[in-house]
Amino acid sequence: MQQSAWDADIRAVFPDWLTDAATERWPAIRQSLTVGQSVTGKVISRAPFGVWLDIGVNQPALLLVVNMDVAKHRRITFDDYPQKGSELTARVNALGDGGEIGLTQQNPDKMFEGEEAK
Repeated sequence: MQQSAWDADIRAVFPDWLTDAATERWPAIRQSLTVGQSVTGKVISRAPFGVWLDIGVNQPALLLVVNMDVAKHRRITFDDYPQKGSELTARVNALGDGGEIGLTQQNPDKMFEGEEAK
């Protein structure tokens, strides 16, 4: 299987990403995070569907295109995605069972468990 550029970028920062060792660490990492928590991290990889960030928990976090702040105002292209090395602030909006950390920039201070506050 050919490794994608974004996968290689993630593995450059997290060499054991998606391995048994990372899976074993996940429960402790998950316990350290909460849905709704504000996080800041650096973009480590760009993919057609979003950007991956290092938020300092030893696991990459994904900010999907539809959850980027600018996406609520206009259609964006890959050129509009934050560049590698950019620092972003987002909110944790999902914690999966397999080590997934989902992020959003959509109203990060006004959303709770995926619902926009009125």
